[in-house]
This record gives sequence, C-alpha cells and structure tokens, in this order.
Amino acid sequence: MIVSRTPRVRLLAVAAVVLALEAAGCCAAPDERTDEFEGTVKGDELEHIRDNSGNDDQRCDSACRTLVVGEVENVDACEAVGPEDNPDAPWDPANTEVSITCTVTFTPFVFCTGRRPQGHVEADVAVDSRASWFAVHAHLERASVTAFSELADWLQRRRAPFPLVARCCEAAVDEVRHAEALEALARRDGAEVVPPCADPPTDDLFTVALHNAVEGCVSEAFAAVVAAHQAAHARSLELRALFSRIAADELRHGQLAWDLHAWLWDQLTPEQRDALARAQTRALTDLAASSRQAAAATPRELGWPEPEHAVRMAELFARRLGADAGLAA
Repeated sequence: MIVSRTPRVRLLAVAAVVLALEAAGCCAAPDERTDEFEGTVKGDELEHIRDNSGNDDQRCDSACRTLVVGEVENVDACEAVGPEDNPDAPWDPANTEVSITCTVTFTPFVFCTGRRPQGHVEADVAVDSRASWFAVHAHLERASVTAFSELADWLQRRRAPFPLVARCCEAAVDEVRHAEALEALARRDGAEVVPPCADPPTDDLFTVALHNAVEGCVSEAFAAVVAAHQAAHARSLELRALFSRIAADELRHGQLAWDLHAWLWDQLTPEQRDALARAQTRALTDLAASSRQAAAATPRELGWPEPEHAVRMAELFARRLGADAGLAA
C-alpha cells in the first residue's frame, strides 16, 4: 500500500451518510450557511480561551466557535464585550464572563467516546450495568482531557499552526464537561469513577502521528457517530440532550484529528505514510468486532444500537471513511 496524496476527510459528510442509511434517517449532509450567534463564555471556557489564544482577535474567534453547534468554516465577524463596569476590556482577567456576537459560515449538525492519551492504562472495570457504563465512559472522558492537553503542548513545541493548538485546548474543555456530566450520572446510580492513568507521552513525530491516525481519526470519529445514534434513541430526554451535545463535540474532535493528520502527513517519509495508512486500515477493519462487543455490553436504554446494527454501522463507516481517505479496501 502506497498512499501519496494528503488525506482530506470531511467527517460530517461521512457521519451523515452512516446515520442516514443505518440509524437516524437523515437523507444527506446539510449545506453550509451563514448566521449570527450571540452568547456568553465564562468559567473554565473563558479561562482557557483567555490563556491559550495569542491575541484578542483569536480569543474572540475561539469564543465564537464554542457557541456554534456545527462545523465552523469561517468566523466572518466577531465582537467581544465585557461586563457593564468594564465593557471595553472584555479579556481583562478580572472579568468573569464575556458577551460574544459573531457571524459564522458553518455546517449545522443534523443530529435529532473519547480519545485516549498515549500510554493510557485501561481500567479494570466491567461494564455490566447502567451505572458501570457511565463510570467507564466518565473515566475515558477524563483520559481525553489529558490526551488533548498533551497534544496541545506538543503542537506548541512543534510550532504548529495556531488554530490546531487552539482547537486542542477547546477540545480539552469539551471533555471536562463530558466527564463531569457522566460522573454525575455514575454517582447518582451508585458507581465510583476510577481516575485515568497513563505513562508519559512520547515526543517522536511518527509516534504522535500514528496515535492520532488510529485513536483520533478512527476511534474517536466513530464514537461521534455512535453518540449521535444515542442522541436519537436513548430512552430519556435527559440522556438524549446529553448525547446530542457529546455527539456534536466529538464530531468536531474527529474532524480535528483528520485536520491534524493532514498537517502531520506532509512531514512524514513515504514509508511512514504507508505505515499510517496500514494502521488506519486495520483499525477500520477491527471496528465491526469491537462495536458488536460494546453494543452487547451496553444497556439498551442508553441508545446504543443492537449488536448487529452496530456491526452494520461500523462496516459502512469503515467503507465510506476509507474511500474518502484513499485507503485500500
């Protein structure tokens, strides 16, 4: 297998096809549109935006992207305003919230588990109930916080494009929200969440690229599709709302993985690119079996597809994603 072209994948289109044919009844990927958004950023989101953006324009851009439920193509205009006593200095560290008004070109999500860090040590927790399912997935979401934080640090050291670094920081904030929501559900059902544990990450370019190619481009991307299925099929409105938000975030994270894959790809040798393509092909092939196993262990009320349905979704996802990425069947 020799793959020479830079992989360019639009994950939203792949997810829409899988859900249309096997899960959510969607008919096509939605068109881009331009719209205005208003909202506020505060708490951890505000702190991360303030600390991890290069200047005020970039802070406003990052804040705007947190307000949009969709795949943002471009922030066309953005205005940030501070509180009444300090409106002209929105990013002053003394401010606890910032009001954002922005115009964005984006692709809306049509939806009616996260990335593990390098060296992740799997928790020895059996999924045999609703409570244990929440506990395991809360554990994995906490691990994802570490994964994206480490990746952002690595990209900064490599002088990667600022948007890639910023998106990793934003993804870490997303994963904190996911973890907190799932931890609350686990505790409510009587389960304790095991803190994640991981060995120190490797700094090597190829190791990082390989990890991202499999854990981000395949595993996290398919997790977004499954979360979208849960958003449509979970039996409670509370869970549907939660999984809808998680699906939107994870699809954005999966697209980040593919955008990062394209940036890393150009820095690899032909032999290294071939190794990445083979690893992705193996990961896509393995999805059907792992999805069947996960579906069998997940309580039906949580909205996971039945085992055979999960296999069909995984196989369709693998075919479509593999074709878009130029991988051999």
